[in-house]
Amino acid sequence: MNDLAKNVRIVEVYSDVAGHKKGASLGIDALRDSSKAINAEYYETLQFDRIKNDYIEEGGESRFEHAKYADVIEPVISKLAHKIKDIRDEKKFPIVIAGDHSSCAGTMHGLKMAHPDAEIGVIYIDAHADIHSPYTSGSGNMHGMPLAMACAIDNLESQRNELSDEEKEYWERLKHMVSDEPSIKPENIVFCAVRDYQQEEVDLIKRHKIPLYSVAEITKKGISATVEEIFKKLEYCDHIYVSFDVDSVDPLYVPGTGTPARNGLSYEQAMQLNIELIKNEKVCCWEMAEINPLYNNSQDDSDRIFKILEKVTQSLLNHY
Repeated sequence: MNDLAKNVRIVEVYSDVAGHKKGASLGIDALRDSSKAINAEYYETLQFDRIKNDYIEEGGESRFEHAKYADVIEPVISKLAHKIKDIRDEKKFPIVIAGDHSSCAGTMHGLKMAHPDAEIGVIYIDAHADIHSPYTSGSGNMHGMPLAMACAIDNLESQRNELSDEEKEYWERLKHMVSDEPSIKPENIVFCAVRDYQQEEVDLIKRHKIPLYSVAEITKKGISATVEEIFKKLEYCDHIYVSFDVDSVDPLYVPGTGTPARNGLSYEQAMQLNIELIKNEKVCCWEMAEINPLYNNSQDDSDRIFKILEKVTQSLLNHY
């Protein structure tokens, strides 16, 4: 690392109640263990903030059916949003290491707080589209809803659920954490490696003409050409946020995640895609989520994910 490390701030978000399986919050410390095991100096070089979920007892069930733990998730997302705003106000680059992927709604809200008049683009690298709302979700798990939160989307055209008044109240808070306007426009999203989604999400992707780069397309075009094309699509954006869910990688290479989906990116593709994306001067924030060591084959799995974190950070510092 170099002297520019002081311009980067890491935010660790210890929360996994929004996920299908618990354990993603353990991934944050697993990365620390990996850094120590290979004698890296990552955690000695950079500045860190921690956000913890202090609002739930172990094993407690949610009282909500279609927006599970919304009351627990809302304060975590709010704290993250304000932390991201503070970091951006200091002209620093936030790297978020999160448990479940619901937290990225907080990142997007925070970027809107910091840049209220800017066009913010989102490059979403994930096996899943994460654009369900409580009105459309079959599971009620809110790690499948962060883009709908940030885009303030209900998708009532595809409604399947009737929400309680309290669920509606929390959902409105989660959507409008910054203002009455959406923090992100769905037209400013680009999907990469998304391959596990439901019809309700497909309807939204088509309605808003959201580009989706499949693994096959990324493989055919190559990483460099794909990255160039993505930034061409988002050239009108002032700031761009990159969100990397490790389940975008095929479980053959990275089994340690709660929602694995076959036919994903190779480990090398995921590494190179993130390294190339973060070189662009418009990229203002990078996030990695859903590392779940409970499903690792061995310690090597967390080590491999840590190496992505380390190399992406080094790429950022080299081009900052």
